Amino acid sequence: MRAVAGTIGGARGWAIARRVARAARRAVRAAMVAAMVALVAVVQVTLAAVWLWPAPSTAPGGELAPRGGVLTLVDRRGEVIATVPTGAPDRDHWVPLAEIPAVAVAAVIASEDHRFWDHRGVDGLGLARAAWLDLTGGALAYGGSTLTMQLARMIRGTTTARTAWNKAGDTMYALRLERALSKREILEQWFNRAYFGHGAHGIDAAARRYFGRPVRALSTGEAVLLAVLPRAPGAYDPLRHLDRARARRDRVLARLVARGELSAHDALVARATPLAPRLHEPASDAPHFVRHVLDQLPPAQRAAGGVVRTTLDLRLQHRLERRLAEHVAGLAGRNVDQAGVVVLDTATSEVLAMVGSAGWDGEAGQINITTRRRHPGSALKPFVYAAAIEAGDHPASIAWDVADATPGYFVAGEPPERGPVRYREALASSYNFAAVWTLERAGVARVMTVLRQAGVAELSGAPDSYGLRLALGAPKVRLLDLAAGYGVFVRAGRARAPRAVVDVTAIDGARWRPEAAPDARVVSPTTAWLVMDMLADPEARRAGFGHELPLDLPWPVAAKTGTARGFADTVTVAATEQVIVAAWGGTFDGTPTQGVVAMAGAAPLARDALLAVADGARLTLPPPPDAIDDVEVCALSGALAGPACPRKHEHVARGHGPTHACDWHQPAADGRVAVRWPAEADGWLERVRGRGQRP
Repeated sequence: MRAVAGTIGGARGWAIARRVARAARRAVRAAMVAAMVALVAVVQVTLAAVWLWPAPSTAPGGELAPRGGVLTLVDRRGEVIATVPTGAPDRDHWVPLAEIPAVAVAAVIASEDHRFWDHRGVDGLGLARAAWLDLTGGALAYGGSTLTMQLARMIRGTTTARTAWNKAGDTMYALRLERALSKREILEQWFNRAYFGHGAHGIDAAARRYFGRPVRALSTGEAVLLAVLPRAPGAYDPLRHLDRARARRDRVLARLVARGELSAHDALVARATPLAPRLHEPASDAPHFVRHVLDQLPPAQRAAGGVVRTTLDLRLQHRLERRLAEHVAGLAGRNVDQAGVVVLDTATSEVLAMVGSAGWDGEAGQINITTRRRHPGSALKPFVYAAAIEAGDHPASIAWDVADATPGYFVAGEPPERGPVRYREALASSYNFAAVWTLERAGVARVMTVLRQAGVAELSGAPDSYGLRLALGAPKVRLLDLAAGYGVFVRAGRARAPRAVVDVTAIDGARWRPEAAPDARVVSPTTAWLVMDMLADPEARRAGFGHELPLDLPWPVAAKTGTARGFADTVTVAATEQVIVAAWGGTFDGTPTQGVVAMAGAAPLARDALLAVADGARLTLPPPPDAIDDVEVCALSGALAGPACPRKHEHVARGHGPTHACDWHQPAADGRVAVRWPAEADGWLERVRGRGQRP
């Protein structure tokens, strides 16, 4: 009985299993039918949309027509500085497919879309392969795009992100393109729109940018090199990664040989032909300034074309370019191989001149030192003293220029020490220990705030990340920002961001103006004037730098120098009521010069720029505010001068000058005057006397 029951139970189980299997098969068939119906519906809707949607047109004004727009940059007098492509398909660089080397066309097809001639815009096999690779790889790393889909993305302006939405849009547009254009027309559109890096849209623009010749004049090796760039313009950048680009080029050459589209001999010649790509900028004046302006324009404004009114004074620019080249040539024997200078209008902070390097040719010439971040050395010290004066000190306050004045900063050996010095002399003569002492007194955080508000440096780190070396130029800053920051001292304490663009008038007449950043109050007008007055004091400068300096001009100028990184960076900033000049001299690669300090490496350029601006007139400094008082102070202690003190005339903010008379100078019994030094001087006195010197 049990055996019979087991047999009956087993039969019932098999019957249930068969019913479940039949139900599953019916469900799968239903799902497959539904999927097929959905697929057919999607295909039908897509085909209908493609058919009903008007095809893209190459006629003038159509979405496939070259725009022909250029930007014309003019200076403040309306003189043309440069004309540059907008980045849109440019009529001036649009070439028919017949002028593009056949080997470049074959290279692109072989490496990007080898079934180009067979598909109708979408390669089903390519998409399936990409989907499989993405599925097995766990990421959307493969797109399966055809050249037609790539062209669709260029025209639509979609991002390179491989999203389903972007892919669907590119696919739809690719089908429309295939309906509207022949295969050869699609290739012509692709080669004239693809991005080849360094601002070159289209293969002819790329040929002129990298090789200085039209595309029809390129060798096989050069043409195929360009053909590989659009895949990854950054990774295959021939200026920075030539070996990588050449290796990719050689693989494509081998593929062409394997496909029978290039002979082995021609491929060998192409690989053996030397490549020497370099950046050939369109003929223009002030190329560094032109590039700076283009970086300031929103993409939409740049693409629209039109006239860009800039702040540049082209005549001043030309004078400074010539002078800068002479300056570098004169210092070549001391390893100074580059220089730069920027001039700002003090009232508006407009860029009047920007010379980024000595010459434009070569890799170094492409660097714009006025917008590169470099160490400014002592050029940051005015902001240290500004913070201290804003906190209640005055130009006669004493800073201790001694090696052990602060526990957080000590220099071993026998560095020069001047002992107690008034802020005026300490700043004008650029004493390092005094600046460190003043920074500690003012507080690193407070000085960082002043530098940020002045627009000199971002200083994203905490105060401890800079420490007391902030006074000596620890952070890297841009020369352009440093110049604008010095405007605080000749503009009553207000910072104003530099600007290079007045407005843009597009081809259709629309006008765009850059939004001006509001001025920032950094320090009070009295603090700003006092720091400026200290920087403009030639007598206070003599103690540290001597006589017959480049900054000795027929009129007063507030100036400061800075030397950093083993004499590789020398900086001078000079400010007047009319203009602010910042100059740099040194080596781009950081190689030390042969002991060239800022007074020799940068100050002569600042002097020449000021003289060029003045053009025989007299530059001025702002008059003192009403709240400035004159006092007589002790030249040694900075206190109010007593009867036995050497006297100095000093300017102070009303209510913030010295309040007590000097007690350092004491009459002795023999009628002479003795100095009673405070305790802070003990270590310095011991070192000075140990060297047999008098304090």
